[in-house]
Amino acid sequence: MESLQDTIAAVATPLGEAGLGVIRISGPTAISIANRIFRSKKVHDLNQVPTHTCHFGVITAMNPSPLAPPPQQGEGNRQTYPLPAEGEGKGEGLIDEVVVSIFRTPHSYTGEDVVEISAHGSPFVLQTVLNLCLREGARLAGPGEFTQRAFLHGKMDLTQAEAVADLIRSKTDQAQAAALAQLQGHLAAEVRSLRNDLLPLLAHIEVGLDHSDEDHAFLRREEFLKKCGRSQAALDQILASARLGKILREGLRIAIVGRPNVGKSSLLNALLREERAIVTPIPGTTRDTLEESVDWDGIPVVLTDTAGLRSGSSDLAERLGMERTRQAVAQADWVIGVFDGSAPSTPEDRQVMEACLPKPHVWAINKIDLPSRWDSGAFSGPYGQAPVAPLSAKTGVGLDRLVQWVKTLALKETSSTGQAQWLLNARHRAALERARDALRRAREAAQSEAFEECVALEIQSALQALGEIIGETATEDLLDQIFSQFCVGK
Repeated sequence: MESLQDTIAAVATPLGEAGLGVIRISGPTAISIANRIFRSKKVHDLNQVPTHTCHFGVITAMNPSPLAPPPQQGEGNRQTYPLPAEGEGKGEGLIDEVVVSIFRTPHSYTGEDVVEISAHGSPFVLQTVLNLCLREGARLAGPGEFTQRAFLHGKMDLTQAEAVADLIRSKTDQAQAAALAQLQGHLAAEVRSLRNDLLPLLAHIEVGLDHSDEDHAFLRREEFLKKCGRSQAALDQILASARLGKILREGLRIAIVGRPNVGKSSLLNALLREERAIVTPIPGTTRDTLEESVDWDGIPVVLTDTAGLRSGSSDLAERLGMERTRQAVAQADWVIGVFDGSAPSTPEDRQVMEACLPKPHVWAINKIDLPSRWDSGAFSGPYGQAPVAPLSAKTGVGLDRLVQWVKTLALKETSSTGQAQWLLNARHRAALERARDALRRAREAAQSEAFEECVALEIQSALQALGEIIGETATEDLLDQIFSQFCVGK
């Protein structure tokens, strides 16, 4: 990581034209840098203004010091600062009218002096203002460096810092609510509670080891096992929400699979409520996978329309499409096997069932608006374990039930309510599993009457893993890895 003595700057809003854009500056010289490129009729020196104040003026490419004229007495005994004439100097002059917000340490997002310049959202204007900040001594911020500084200055712990990125990327109300809960410290509070439960156990063991020749009673084995078991159960409960966190963060991936011309693309369009995939009566119209996102009651879902599965095709493009279908199934969390209810089952339908079987799946019998010719005995043996949803992609009958089944079954293993209290990521999950495994080994060591040093070592391992989650025992390399995944400007 670069030095905290650097002042950093970056555009904090997305690229592209917009009504407003924000340049953020943070560091020891942030206010001084803004002061050298900002002019206002009401404020002569930003270094003298109070924290949490906003000031209207202009950004100019001309450095006002030392050539700037002194402040003049204005109306109501208020000092005014002459603005440069438009086009003054070669290529210099006014850049934009802006509002400058001042946040002084420690009461800012990063814990440092922070300036936010709100300008018009022209990419050219924002880049020009940023270049002026860099010219005056700031350096370009790295990905996530503002939030990393907030963490290093104690404004938030590591789980809250990660929640900032999750909140930015949230696509549904449930994802937003879970990220916000984590940003407010719910996960960190749970982890700290676990650490607070384990620290007295470790302290008691270590005191016994340090004073083994004195009259010091080692913690009774039954009490130790009970407290360790309670912590293990708490860790299991947190880990139970890991899968839902993954779904809220990345989306529930569902592949729509079937033989050609059974209505897969029609089903995708019906679920999206828009004509996204091309639909024709010609079998094999879909040659490639098509992904689209949709919100199912707060659950982000990624639907993948696939090429039809059939044997004996001599078309190279179709064969490549079928290979991508198999890849989509391998990557999916769930699969919807689609069948034509207006035609008898075929060997190709059995091929579709075989492809779906390794994944959690539901069978969709399409075209129920037509006379039924589907063999009800087609789903026998291992194929009869999945729910069967009769529907019509054309009329919409049965779609709501299919969505409800998939959503309910997909979330069944996550939590009884389907609500996430936090968004566990892979790093959290790995650390929690290490802590749980360490506690299990500590209990086994205590039950086998192993040396107290072995028990203490496992408790220390659990505390180390829990500390990594909130950043208390995280290494610099880990921090760099985490914040490198953030966008620049956050």
